[in-house]
Amino acid sequence: MEKATEPEESMATEHRRSSVSSMTRIISHLQERSPKLGHIRHLYEGTIAKYDGVHATFDDGYAKLVLTTYDYLGLLGDERLNDAAKEAVDFFGTGCFGSRVLGGSLDLHRQLEQELSAWVGREDAMVLSSGFMTNYTVLAAMAKPGTWVLSDELNHASIVDGCLAAKNAGATVRVYRHNDVGHAEELLRQAPPDATKIVVSDGIFSMDGDVLDLPGLSELCRRHDALLFVDEAHSLGVIGPNGGGVQDHFGLPGTVDLVMGTLSKAIPASGGFVAGSQELIAALRLGARGYMFSGASSPMSAAAGLAALRVIQQEGADRRSLLERNTKHLRRRLEAAGFNLPDVLGPITPVIVGDDYTALEGARLCQEQGVFVLSALPPAVAPGTSRLRLNATAAHSPQNIDFACDVIIEAVRAATERAGG
Repeated sequence: MEKATEPEESMATEHRRSSVSSMTRIISHLQERSPKLGHIRHLYEGTIAKYDGVHATFDDGYAKLVLTTYDYLGLLGDERLNDAAKEAVDFFGTGCFGSRVLGGSLDLHRQLEQELSAWVGREDAMVLSSGFMTNYTVLAAMAKPGTWVLSDELNHASIVDGCLAAKNAGATVRVYRHNDVGHAEELLRQAPPDATKIVVSDGIFSMDGDVLDLPGLSELCRRHDALLFVDEAHSLGVIGPNGGGVQDHFGLPGTVDLVMGTLSKAIPASGGFVAGSQELIAALRLGARGYMFSGASSPMSAAAGLAALRVIQQEGADRRSLLERNTKHLRRRLEAAGFNLPDVLGPITPVIVGDDYTALEGARLCQEQGVFVLSALPPAVAPGTSRLRLNATAAHSPQNIDFACDVIIEAVRAATERAGG
């Protein structure tokens, strides 16, 4: 093998220097965007070795009471879901044959879509591989030059990124003040008369736990011929007399044109879905790149999701009653201790402490005492509103809640003192 010449060696060295420099800049960029977790970053990356629905045992051998799970109805680990997933693996294997439009559609997917669409009162539904992908894909697919997209300022990151994709597709994107229908109307009036208009909002907002103003927003959309797209990830199965989310809660069936939901919260599987008219869903199947070019969700996820949906329809009222009991118990205990909690409907309970240090230290102290909670920091929340974000579930007992509250109260007080507050 011939030895490289000096110019070749010089070029190779320069290339390595350039690569290192680019890599360093990329890492710095990512670090600048990341929450500043400091010495407790490991708390966010703990590896769970075992989970019984209430307690997680981590790879260090310690078990902690979990108050961060999205398993709102306590169905994770239910034998009926497990059996359905095992049967699907035995029948189909562990994966699919490709994307949904390239041989990856199973009868399980179609059954799930049909029952999901019936649940939310729509003609058809489309299941995707994740909830984040669902919002991103659908918003990107519907956008083109001449489209106006209006988004609540506190919408989930998947909607924010979907709006960026819509903007890249030529759409005009405007952000309205949180739950401010009047501001949304001001922005809609700026759209040209022939513009295609889309208004998108969370149903229950993921960091604050409050509910969108569906009566006001749906009436606004009807008056301005705007399509209403609502992310029901934290509300389906959780609120409403039938667990049907915000439409069910407000008694306004059919007022949301596109209903987005997840298969990883009240339904503890994986994936996401969007439901709407048969014509619109059919158009999305061949017009949404994230659906066409992503592998289909696994047979076990589809089967577990279908089983969970059927259990929710049978037992949802009782499970929601337990969830409401535990959530109210959690909030009463914390309010009695002097915490100022927002008055929200769903199960998300934000304990706003203000500064980052108190939130981080509070989470660390909680975990040291056997309660697994985490803090939410900027950019996930506004500066000055860092918090512990708690979720009670139907699986918790009153004793679990009391233990968690004792730990949380003392942890936040100690963290506040250490912060000099």
